[in-house]
Amino acid sequence: MIAIQPNFYPYSSIAKGIYILDQHLRKDIHDCCIVDERDYVSTLMSYVRLFLRNSQLVKRLFSFQSQILNSNLEKKIGCDALILFRAKNAVKVCMFEAKYPRLRKGTNYSWDYKTSSSNKAHFHDQLTRQNKWSSEVAIWELFINDYVPGFSLKGFDKYGSTCIWHQDAYKYTEEKADAMSYPKDFVWNNKNLQECIEQLPYNPLNLEDVLISILIGKVGKVIPVTGNGLVTIKSSEEERIDIPVGSNINRNDFMRLWETTGINNFLLVELENISLNWDIDIDF
Repeated sequence: MIAIQPNFYPYSSIAKGIYILDQHLRKDIHDCCIVDERDYVSTLMSYVRLFLRNSQLVKRLFSFQSQILNSNLEKKIGCDALILFRAKNAVKVCMFEAKYPRLRKGTNYSWDYKTSSSNKAHFHDQLTRQNKWSSEVAIWELFINDYVPGFSLKGFDKYGSTCIWHQDAYKYTEEKADAMSYPKDFVWNNKNLQECIEQLPYNPLNLEDVLISILIGKVGKVIPVTGNGLVTIKSSEEERIDIPVGSNINRNDFMRLWETTGINNFLLVELENISLNWDIDIDF
């Protein structure tokens, strides 16, 4: 349960609304209306855009979804979606990677794999790439649940997807890889996923919890908007990505960002009457 101060309550309704959308998508994936994680993320981001478009809490909204897949570009960050929350002249940058572990297939099912091009474990490699940006960006891993909403599975959210903060997934995968002999290619399966989730102090973590921690709590770095309408994120290896958030933003700006990062789903949300300079602890 999350303790929310009354003056921030309206913004918790954004988190709640998106979590409800996620529950509907869980029913869709259970009914085979959605086939994979790419379909899931694209549909979720579209639904979120429609939901926020009618919100009085949102001052401005801009979204972009590319249907073009580029495996070379995807290697830049290792995430499916980028969400930016702007309030006045400050932004929190958020990213997530979705996985569809097909939980109904049992604990031995391996949804991870070694890539043919690099012979690296795919998810471990994605987590390693994400980690370079984790000091600047709020990152989480989203695991799609194909059980019918309401089905109880230890450590997993009962109604929607289950999330793990990036740093916890990265710590788990690094520990597993370090325990292996060379080559250290740790390939995840559902047993690993369940073990990782069950040892976390906050399980289950759902989308509502994640977004409240970002919108209302301390999660995510507050980054100032520059005079030319950009926010800049920097990696631990001194790489820089400039993200447009100005009033004159257009699709060409996001095409250039897609060419830089390979992320196919972008959403910029400018919020009304709120500041990103708070310092509030969120208790789960």
